[in-house]
Amino acid sequence: MPEPIDPRISLANERTLLSWMRCALALVAAGTTAGTVVTIHPQWLHAAVAVVPIGLGLAAALLGFARWQRVDTAVRTGVEIPANNELRTVSFAIALIAIIAGVGSLIGVFSR
Repeated sequence: MPEPIDPRISLANERTLLSWMRCALALVAAGTTAGTVVTIHPQWLHAAVAVVPIGLGLAAALLGFARWQRVDTAVRTGVEIPANNELRTVSFAIALIAIIAGVGSLIGVFSR
């Protein structure tokens, strides 16, 4: 009979998943807000500032779920928990958003 899983590990994994979901929701909200409230010229930049965070929010939700599932499987089968490469992906994606938003802000300031 396998050893019972420490509930603290399962709950920590669930909290991590919820953190991924909060990040995803914030990205979707930021993209939606940028797309509907902010006016940025040129139009392609406005679309990029709106659509990129929404796409990254979707990616963060999917990556977070995949990570939760892999860790849960590893804990239940007793194998080593896999490395967390998803954080690198999300970090670079958020840096990309910052660069696009910064360029959009500069263009907006200097085009007035």
